[in-house]
Amino acid sequence: MIKKHLIAFFRSFGWLAILIVIVDQITKWAAYLNNVSITVIPGFFRLDYTRNTGAAWSMLSSVPWLLAIISFVAGIAMIAFFFYKKDSLNQWWKAALMLMIGGTWGNFIDRAFYQEGVIDFLAFNIFGYPFPTFNVADMALVVGTISLILIMLIEDHVKAKHAK
Repeated sequence: MIKKHLIAFFRSFGWLAILIVIVDQITKWAAYLNNVSITVIPGFFRLDYTRNTGAAWSMLSSVPWLLAIISFVAGIAMIAFFFYKKDSLNQWWKAALMLMIGGTWGNFIDRAFYQEGVIDFLAFNIFGYPFPTFNVADMALVVGTISLILIMLIEDHVKAKHAK
């Protein structure tokens, strides 16, 4: 019985969401404790501890409580969607959703429990433009979202091709 549930858990990619939250929180904690500010690749990549009370590019930074609520609701909605559709989702959908769920909950933890905002520490300078500093949860959200968009586009293309 337990073996059956463990196999279902691993096939659901639920472990991926949990792993994202754990890695996200550990890396944020390490950046915070060390007040990290290290140039890794001069002119391109730094580890640079910052706090962001907003979302991407500090949007909505004046209402961090709203972002905490949005993160919570989005996290619950994605989990509900997953359980509602899990039998019809392929592995690609499951992995993309779990990346998004893990990223959402990783940032929700910061928003809900730390007034100073989300910890960001990955800073890139791309073609002379200082890209906004981000974290592991942000990466998971972006990769999961882009993956889901690509999956849907490919599925639509395949359906359209077979419909002809």
